[in-house]
Amino acid sequence: MANELYKPLYVQIQEYLAEQIFSGRLPPDSRLPSERDLSEELGVSRMTVRRAITELVNDGLLERRHGSGTYVAKPKVLYDARELIDHAESMRRRGLAYTSQLLEFIQVPASKRLAEILHVDVGHLLYRVVKLHLANRIPTVVESSFVPCSCCPELEEYDLEKVSIYDVLVQRYHLPITHIAQTVEADIARDEVAQQLRVEPGAPLLRITRIMYHEKDKPIQYSRDLVRGDYVRIQTEFDL
Repeated sequence: MANELYKPLYVQIQEYLAEQIFSGRLPPDSRLPSERDLSEELGVSRMTVRRAITELVNDGLLERRHGSGTYVAKPKVLYDARELIDHAESMRRRGLAYTSQLLEFIQVPASKRLAEILHVDVGHLLYRVVKLHLANRIPTVVESSFVPCSCCPELEEYDLEKVSIYDVLVQRYHLPITHIAQTVEADIARDEVAQQLRVEPGAPLLRITRIMYHEKDKPIQYSRDLVRGDYVRIQTEFDL
């Protein structure tokens, strides 16, 4: 508490508003009270409130809309392409409150296409795991994964709503991932996915397909992520 006394007032207001946003008490697209109302509620000057709001706008947590007011911005996660394998860690690293929902967890026989991708026989049993990833309680990604049951027997014992398949494969089954191949393409939200992501049918998505290898020639997981285009940006940096 003593440390709070040494923080400038605008920083304290900035942190207070940020906590309201991250906790969901100020959800995305909600309108912030006016500077006058906030200054009266918090017992500080309008100038202090204005500076705190400006800092949050610069951080991307708030956005000003001309003639309308200041609103909570939709969280847009900036990924490095290499971070796409772990949505949970990427969101937490950026200060977004992360949660997930397990939508489906069943065993299915491998189709011809999945058998070719995972180097198994047609009909080989696969785990099909579908998860919904949320940032600040907003659905952002529907992830569908397929893993050969023979690679990770009794996967049902793990709470995949709280841990990723990637972590389970590496830490529990001792199958380190040595190579990843992934592609990113444009897509649109069909009816079921649109409902899961709370967007209109036809809304723009990014489709990320990924194959993870235990060894260079041993694929162990195939996944397809459908990501809301209005919440995610992908960047890549490299030296020439």
